[in-house]
Amino acid sequence: MKVRLLVLGSVLLALALVVLAGCGGDDDEASTGAAGTTAASADENAVYNVGIDIPFYPMYDYIKALNGKEYFADKSYKVNFKILDATTQVPSFGKGDLDVMTTTPSFMPRVMEQYDLDLQFFFPLARWTIGPQILVPKDSPYKTLESLKGKRVAIQPLKTRFGSEEAAIQAATGENIRKYFKLKETDAAAQELALGRVEAAFLEAPATYPLLEKGKFKALWSVKDGFVEGFGDPAVMNGGLIARKSFIEDNPEFIDDLVAAFQDAWAEYQRDPDKVNKVAAKESGIPAAQLAVVGEVLNLTKMTEEQKQVTQNDVETWEKMFGYLEESGFIEEAPEDVSALFKVTE
Repeated sequence: MKVRLLVLGSVLLALALVVLAGCGGDDDEASTGAAGTTAASADENAVYNVGIDIPFYPMYDYIKALNGKEYFADKSYKVNFKILDATTQVPSFGKGDLDVMTTTPSFMPRVMEQYDLDLQFFFPLARWTIGPQILVPKDSPYKTLESLKGKRVAIQPLKTRFGSEEAAIQAATGENIRKYFKLKETDAAAQELALGRVEAAFLEAPATYPLLEKGKFKALWSVKDGFVEGFGDPAVMNGGLIARKSFIEDNPEFIDDLVAAFQDAWAEYQRDPDKVNKVAAKESGIPAAQLAVVGEVLNLTKMTEEQKQVTQNDVETWEKMFGYLEESGFIEEAPEDVSALFKVTE
């Protein structure tokens, strides 16, 4: 199945989520207001721009499709939902073309340093409930993570990833992933494993699906295993909505409306995922069956109400996560005040 998923990031994705490079989207010049949100409106005639770097997140596509019809239909302001790509979303946000974007907390220190911004993460769109997995042949002599130490492991280039693999290995072993394995960074990691050129591959669904479905390969270890072992969190928050702290403070009505729209779309997804995927597919051009796979990978139908919020436990997890990301070299320095990066909503 040729779906490239970014876990919001992901998706967001969590999620996540994998980049579909070059997928742009037209601005959505809608009239305003989400059904069931606050009665008070934001600044009259204001225009808010919300961006995502992939078209694979079904609730985003669903809200974009119904923007001005159901969501944000009674507001004095307008909302543009934009689908960009991995090379343009952050620069657009950095120069102020986007007010809100989706990304993972692991990227926040990079964006803050590059553009000298104070950011806050205020709504999760996905969690690493399984995350990337290490796959080996079904008859592999390697049975544990420890047995793979020093062995050839294929992985997508780490510069294109979001730190989950690096943090999980660091948490579980205390060693840098580049030293722990004889790492082969390649866009064809699944093929390397299928062709027997490596002992294992570190892959994220849906790239794992074809290999597992054939019955010739099995999952030996996952990012979730590392996170549980490292700090006891089986559902680490990843992709979500991020904005300048000053923007969140200056536009509370819009932020509340935006969160309410995603909460409503998520509830609808959990009631009837086929309905949401059908609308999202028409909006994004991504087949509904592929969007359904995204929903399964991100655990969207089973996410609890608590997991749809930013909790104090999430802040504590990310305090540890940033430490591991610094040790692994993913970021140069862990933020001094991690709690300031998150708007706790529980």
